[in-house]
Amino acid sequence: MRDGKAFIDSLKDDREVWIDGERVKDVTEHPALRPAIEATAHLYDLQHVGAHKQALCWEDPELGQAVGRTFQPPRSIADLQARREATRIWMETSCGFMGRAPDFLNTVLTCFKAKSGFFAQLSRERQSAVENYVSQAAREDLFLTHALNDPLPNKTRARHAQQDKGVVLHVEEETSAGLIVSGAKVVATAAAYANDALMFPMPANQVPGDEPYALCVCVPVASPGLKIICRGSFMHPGQHADFPLSSRFDEMDSVLVFDRVLIPWDRVFLHGDVGLINEMYAYCKVRELTAHQTNVRLQVKMEFLYALLVRIAQMLGIEDTPWVGQALGETAAWVEVVRSSIITSEFEAKADPENGVLYPSFDNIGLGRVLGPRLYTETVQKIRRIAGSTLMQAPGSVAMFDTELKDLVERYYRGTGVSAREKVSLARLAWDVCGTEFGSRHALYELFYAGDPDALMARYHKDYARRYQHLATFERVVGDLQRQ
Repeated sequence: MRDGKAFIDSLKDDREVWIDGERVKDVTEHPALRPAIEATAHLYDLQHVGAHKQALCWEDPELGQAVGRTFQPPRSIADLQARREATRIWMETSCGFMGRAPDFLNTVLTCFKAKSGFFAQLSRERQSAVENYVSQAAREDLFLTHALNDPLPNKTRARHAQQDKGVVLHVEEETSAGLIVSGAKVVATAAAYANDALMFPMPANQVPGDEPYALCVCVPVASPGLKIICRGSFMHPGQHADFPLSSRFDEMDSVLVFDRVLIPWDRVFLHGDVGLINEMYAYCKVRELTAHQTNVRLQVKMEFLYALLVRIAQMLGIEDTPWVGQALGETAAWVEVVRSSIITSEFEAKADPENGVLYPSFDNIGLGRVLGPRLYTETVQKIRRIAGSTLMQAPGSVAMFDTELKDLVERYYRGTGVSAREKVSLARLAWDVCGTEFGSRHALYELFYAGDPDALMARYHKDYARRYQHLATFERVVGDLQRQ
């Protein structure tokens, strides 16, 4: 198990990262990246803290060493609960605002290895590549991100039918060493400071003719020919008092551009088979186990927002007014919906007879995935509604309390039961959630976290396993009523 320093040292590999038109010399020192790198390093350090070590680590009998808890394939409810606790410990360090912590991709890899026989349908070599790579990632405690989306200029056309057929990541050549690939992948969060990037196409909608684009591979981000082009930074480095979240937790998003990059065969899991690529995500049950992790993150984030709402209402003296009470009660209910969906999914989990792994019930765990876009968006709107002008009139910095205006701001910015400094600090925190570029990014992130929210809801109906039970009950009851 590596610590934070080992993680940071692993990033000094001359990767090609671009921010604001300039190549970054050292990602570990760049002000737009360093805070998120340090926040990630802190997660690795927690694995060595006595109070958390048992929760965050698992003794892998196959590797004969301790690895991250989320590499453990759950085979009991207790295992699922242990995974939940590990994720919760990590998520609470960022109030749920670091969606691309290492445990997410650890979970994806665990799903792949647990169903590695699927990859054998292409070849035994591809199955071995999956199994060996996942063992390596666990043994070396790698930090992975993923890049699933394709840059489709015309979203109504298939990948091979785009005017520029080379824009999407595709195979240019097969060699004895591996695949030579070119093209791009988009929305690669944290790629600038990850070790490897896992890539496969989502949504899984490839058609005949898309064979060159049918890829599931894992590439070192420092690979020659790979450029990582970052968006503008939403970071406020060092300004912890004024921007408590965005000064620490801005996960950099980027586009990955490949120019004849070699993907070694031991990192190629699938290629050239449209049918297998389309089936992979569902067959490997990635959705079920990752939704468990992401729901825990959502729960932590919603708990934080609820507590922020309560403190805002208290400092304004309006907690007990009817409309505010209703808003707070509704938010508390939403927190419990997410929490209950996680716990229920564990107790209604079913073991896969193929591998004995216990997968959470998606009827339950899927609630967070389909309701998350609405719950987060409406909760942030509640912050704006309840805080009101408090968000706009707060001084631009708490440093105002250390100036000659100290007596004035301490008198005129006081709240109910809190000092002026406390009120301003809380207002700055709330603004970081709902008013900054960082806050806007998270609103968009949660809205489209698992895809188009309307399509997600429609898919939930289509996959709802209890639908047939309810319909059968309906037909029976209505039939009885009509016969009376």
